[in-house]
Amino acid sequence: MYKITIAKNENPLLNEVIISNKDLHFESSIFPNLGASLQKLNCNKIDLIDGISADDNGLKTYKNKYNSAILFPFPNRISGGKFEFKNTNYILEINEPALNNRLHGFVFNQSFIVTETFTSKENAKIVFNYKYNGSTEGFPFPYNLGLTYTFTKNKVSLDFEVLNEGKSAFPFGIGWHPYFKVPNLGDSTLNFKAKTQYLVDKNMIPTEETPLKFKTPLLIKDIFLDDCCITEVSNTSLKTDTYNVNIDFSSIKPNTFLQVYTPETRNCIAIEPMTCAPNSFNNKNGLLILEANEKYNWKVDLEYYFQNPKINKLFQ
Repeated sequence: MYKITIAKNENPLLNEVIISNKDLHFESSIFPNLGASLQKLNCNKIDLIDGISADDNGLKTYKNKYNSAILFPFPNRISGGKFEFKNTNYILEINEPALNNRLHGFVFNQSFIVTETFTSKENAKIVFNYKYNGSTEGFPFPYNLGLTYTFTKNKVSLDFEVLNEGKSAFPFGIGWHPYFKVPNLGDSTLNFKAKTQYLVDKNMIPTEETPLKFKTPLLIKDIFLDDCCITEVSNTSLKTDTYNVNIDFSSIKPNTFLQVYTPETRNCIAIEPMTCAPNSFNNKNGLLILEANEKYNWKVDLEYYFQNPKINKLFQ
């Protein structure tokens, strides 16, 4: 039986929604006041997600790494924080001063409210909501962002629903920024279908497409990755010596962008499905437009399996 509990912290930013299932030796944790980000996914004492701790050090980590952050109204970077839409110029606050960019939208540090919970023997569901009134000068477009996490035996599903509550259209993209904990990263294999990726300038802004610099499946070894690939199928997988994960990011319109990043620590890897390219507000690659009163839905399914057959048996 799944169970959902609320754990309050002295610092409200670190409040947690905890999802557990004793029969499956499963526990997961979402931080509503850090953009409803998934910070724990533990099965039989195996951590799949590289999340943050519920303390000041965890907050510092999240500020630098954006662990499992929800990226909206754009993932990755907007060059100089500037863009033009329908003959009007907009300027966003810079939050990556070293490269002079706006990075990862602006819901990653916002407070989401829990609007619905459901538990049963088979699954658990939590619905989060964030309502934006258009008060930021650089993005004066009201919207309502709904996020539903559904947990089943070997899968976590994230369902996004964006409603344009304004009187005019706005540009947007969505992304998710999970890190997967991998002690033996060099022995892990990353796989997806792509022929091209982006070349970037000194500020990590795409300049042009180029052939993929490696072949897939890729045995990571000592390779450093920080690349946006233009995938042919909205699916990717990671095989480690303890678990495998498969990420499917299908939706109404094709989503063909995947960012992969290996931090210098070499103990995790970021695999980021996105509906658009970096700097999409300017280069228009994958850019979506949401008309007034219209909705857009996007879904990410994360499936996981274990190399140990005894653990896998729990999830069959």
